[in-house]
Amino acid sequence: MNILRHTVNGFLIGVANIIPGMSGGTLALVLGIYERLIAALRNIGLPTVKTGLRALTFKKRAFKGALAELRRVDAGFLALLGLGAIAAVLLTSKLIVYLLNHHHDATYGFFCGLILTSILIPARMLDRFGGKELLVLLIAVALIIGISIGTGSQENVGIDNPANVARGPVARDALPSLKSLCAMLTCGALAISAMILPGISGSFLMLAFGVYFPLLNAINGVTAGASALVATRQMPNAAVWGDVLTLAAFALGCLFGVVAFTRLLNYLLHRYRNLTIAFLIGLMVGSLYGLWPFREFTIVDGERVDTAHILPQFDASLLITLVLFSVGCGFSVLAQSERIRSLVHQHPST
Repeated sequence: MNILRHTVNGFLIGVANIIPGMSGGTLALVLGIYERLIAALRNIGLPTVKTGLRALTFKKRAFKGALAELRRVDAGFLALLGLGAIAAVLLTSKLIVYLLNHHHDATYGFFCGLILTSILIPARMLDRFGGKELLVLLIAVALIIGISIGTGSQENVGIDNPANVARGPVARDALPSLKSLCAMLTCGALAISAMILPGISGSFLMLAFGVYFPLLNAINGVTAGASALVATRQMPNAAVWGDVLTLAAFALGCLFGVVAFTRLLNYLLHRYRNLTIAFLIGLMVGSLYGLWPFREFTIVDGERVDTAHILPQFDASLLITLVLFSVGCGFSVLAQSERIRSLVHQHPST
C-alpha cells in the first residue's frame, strides 16, 4: 500500500512541476510528505557516494554497507517518488500542455482551489503566530509576486523576439564559453532549489534568469543530433556537443542545489521551525498570484503564452472555472481529512 501511495505522490509532484506557476514543493506539502522528503534528500552526501563505490567491488560486506546506507537515506521512498514523477512527465506532459492551451482558466482554477485550501496544512504545523511570523509571511508573499511580475516581463521579451521561442536547434559554430557553463550550473542550482520550495515555479525562475529558452534550444539540439546519429550514422557536430555540455552543466547544478539547499532547509526547519513554516505559507499564498486563471495571452508557435492578469467576464468560462475551483477546494479538504483520520488511527487517544 505504501508503495502505491508513494508512487502516486511522486506522480502528482511530477504533474505539479509541469504546470507553469506550480511547484512540486507545494504538492509535497499538500500531500504531507514535505519534511520527510527534505530530510531524505538532506541525508544524501559523500558517504552515500563512497558506499556506492565500495559496492562495486562485489564484496558481501560492501553490499551490506550499501543496503544500510540506502535505508539511512530513505532510498526506497525517494525512488518511488522519482519513479512516479518521471511517469508523470512521460505520460501527462502532452495532456497538461493541451489543458493549458485549450482549457487554461478551468485548469488554473482547479489548482487555485487546491492551493488555497491546502494552506491550512502548514498553518496547523505552527506552534504560534505572532508579529515575527506575520512579517516573514508577508516578505515571502512579496517575493513570489515580485518573481511572478519579473518573469512576466521576461516572457514578454521572449514573445517580442521570435528567435527566442524557436522550437528547433539554434545554429552555433563553437562550444559554449566557460562563463556560459558556469551560469548554467548556477541557474541549475537555483532552479532546483526553487522547485523544492513551495510556491516557486522552477520554470518561471529559469525564465527570469534568461536560461529557459537556451535550455529549450539545447534539448532540441541534442534530440536532433541523436536522431541524425541513428538515421545517418553521422557524428554530432560542435553545436550538438555544445548543447550536451550546456545540459550537463545545468544537471550538475541541479545535483549541487539539491544536496546543498536541502541541508539548509532542514537546518531551518529544526532551528527556526515556526518562522520557516510561516515563510513557506507566504510562498503558497504568493503563488496564488501566479496561478490567477484569467489572463490576456498570445499564441506563439502554436502554444499559448500569458501576458497579463485581467478580471473575468461573466460567461460560461467563468462558471466552469468556479466549478473546477470548488472541485480543487474539495479535493484538498478531502485529502486533509483523510490525513487527519490516518494520524488519529495511528495515534489513538488514551
